[in-house]
Amino acid sequence: MKRLVAILLLMIPLSAFAQKQGLGLRIGNPLGLTYKRYLPNDRAFEILFGTVPDGWNKAYYKDAFSDIDEFDSYSYHSHDVESTIYLQGRYLFHYDITTRRMLGKLDWYWGAGASFKFARVKYFYFYPWELGPGGSSVLLNDRRPDVDFGPEAITGIEYTFDQTPLTFFGEVSGFLEFADRPLTFWAFAAAGARFNF
Repeated sequence: MKRLVAILLLMIPLSAFAQKQGLGLRIGNPLGLTYKRYLPNDRAFEILFGTVPDGWNKAYYKDAFSDIDEFDSYSYHSHDVESTIYLQGRYLFHYDITTRRMLGKLDWYWGAGASFKFARVKYFYFYPWELGPGGSSVLLNDRRPDVDFGPEAITGIEYTFDQTPLTFFGEVSGFLEFADRPLTFWAFAAAGARFNF
């Protein structure tokens, strides 16, 4: 995480042509850091780096067990997700929402990008017919990487204060896996804040 912050801070001089940029925290799926660079003509580019709780979306990993050829002869028992990392990049289009008596600027936006997810999953499983001492099944385990990649579509709303360099945002997005479980759809929602500089 510290390495990512250092990389983002090094990018600041390289983006001097940008109108402004922001670095902040995203709370939701995934949870992590967000760096957004505002471009001319109401466009923006955003990079997200985050994670999710270990117990998030248990059904996905349980279903994935049956798709792994090496486990064809085994029965699923349980699993632990030991780490999950998300990296997302987005290109966004912003539109003003005209409001009265506000102390800042309200926008809505939409865009598209790509999402990459890496997780390490430890599966516990057994032979249905093999019994150990006392008649219980022999429980086996195996760690496997889970790598997902695909396009993402986003829409959201953000509010930027006039006198304070803060932006608050809320958004929803959809992610379609191209790998490793093609056509699996994920829905995400998040809110957060960025410090603008």
